[in-house]
Amino acid sequence: MKIAISYPPIVNDQGQKAMVSQNRNVQFFKKPTYLLPVVHGQAASWLKNLGYDVLWDDGNAQLKDFDQWFRDLVAWRPDMVVFESTTPVMKFYWKLVDQLKSACPNCIVVMTGYHSMRRPEETLDRCQADIILRSNHIDFVLRKLVPYIDEHSNWRDHCPIEGLVIRRDEKDYLDTGNFKQIEPLDLSPDVDRDLVRWKDYAYENGNYLQVPGTYATSVIRDCMFGKCTFCRYNGPDLTFSMRSVEKSLDEYQRLVEDYGVREIFDDSGVWYRGAEARQFAKGIIDRGLHKKDCYFGFNTRFGYMDEETVALLAKANFRFLLIGMEASDEETLARLNKGYSLEDVEANLKLFTKYGLFPHLTIMVGYYWQTRKQLQQTVDTVKRLMFEGVARTLQVTLCTPLDFTPYHQECSEEGVLLTDDYDDFDMSKLIVKTPIPHDEYYAAIRDIYGVAFHPKFVGRQVQFLSRMRKSDWQFLFTYGTRAVRRVNQHVFNLTRHEGSPA
Repeated sequence: MKIAISYPPIVNDQGQKAMVSQNRNVQFFKKPTYLLPVVHGQAASWLKNLGYDVLWDDGNAQLKDFDQWFRDLVAWRPDMVVFESTTPVMKFYWKLVDQLKSACPNCIVVMTGYHSMRRPEETLDRCQADIILRSNHIDFVLRKLVPYIDEHSNWRDHCPIEGLVIRRDEKDYLDTGNFKQIEPLDLSPDVDRDLVRWKDYAYENGNYLQVPGTYATSVIRDCMFGKCTFCRYNGPDLTFSMRSVEKSLDEYQRLVEDYGVREIFDDSGVWYRGAEARQFAKGIIDRGLHKKDCYFGFNTRFGYMDEETVALLAKANFRFLLIGMEASDEETLARLNKGYSLEDVEANLKLFTKYGLFPHLTIMVGYYWQTRKQLQQTVDTVKRLMFEGVARTLQVTLCTPLDFTPYHQECSEEGVLLTDDYDDFDMSKLIVKTPIPHDEYYAAIRDIYGVAFHPKFVGRQVQFLSRMRKSDWQFLFTYGTRAVRRVNQHVFNLTRHEGSPA
């Protein structure tokens, strides 16, 4: 069989591309950040290892326009095409699937991703897709599904593989039940870097201080916390699976020594903590990878790292820590179920900075309950943390209820959702009723991003130079230049609906 793992170019009327990958929230960017879809990359690698003809077909990262991408895919004559779905692009996908089925009637179309997995019948009703994967373990399911289809002509009627909804005919679907929540991740192969054309993703990414960079095969699939109400990793059908430290270290060694990677980021919902984190850092040091001019980074939570662990990470040349702060008032942190306090935030940031790490804060504004006082408190706190130098970079987004998360359900129950048009869920504007005008949240975004150009922030970065660390010099002179472009883009994307009626 010939299987294409495909990401079509999706461009809006502003000429911006939709960034669909990694099961992340979709945003449209003029200056794209191409994120390697890690789990889909593992699926492609596994199918290739089984002897199937696999096409890694990321039209965005491969800089194709839609027409070229579609022509190339049809000309390849795939037996199966696998797409990744998420709310803001579902209408596009339904139309695309029908277009593809018209051009390739015998091609099996498989939909993955959090939107279709939570509403499988909707997608089967709205387009001619053949199979919905209800599992987030796309690699494990495809590894079983493709050989089964290959060997059984009656697969639509009798399929023993769990976690699927299969079209039998126009209105008759076979549901194979719940999927396995935990899988032994060590069985899934590392991403085949040559197959996925890793250099397509190695340069245009704001998380990298030096390039080429890449995303590691995630050590944690989904999130070991999994309780934040706005997050896709929160749901009764989700838990987390963990990869072994040694297998991941082996991949890091290959990436550094064979591919010349200079920055590696692990986009697990939350990376290792405790014993595994220390074992990993010691492994990096024991293998000498900390002296190979490569930085390492990951997502974590406040309260997950003690001083012994942070010191080891710094010694192992870890640099970038991405942490979800979200807001700085206790009510919002409690309603989001973040599980930490503002004291944890301050203490952890000071600890990270003490050892030379670069904390990156993620913040959201526009919660349906967020008052003017709460909003201003977040703006003031973030600015203070940045001016004090305990956080080095940040990103701000509009809180958008997505993919039937608990926050999405809550917004529906409270009657605060202003739209049910999926196209409006692209994070470019607020779509919930709020206690103050939407323009005040847009102004807050502009205010927070303005930190990057404030003399106090720039002065603090100059002070860091006295530590005589290479990363501080890179941050000011290389990363700073690159960041200016992205700050301007983010401000444009997130405030272009300013002045529009709510």
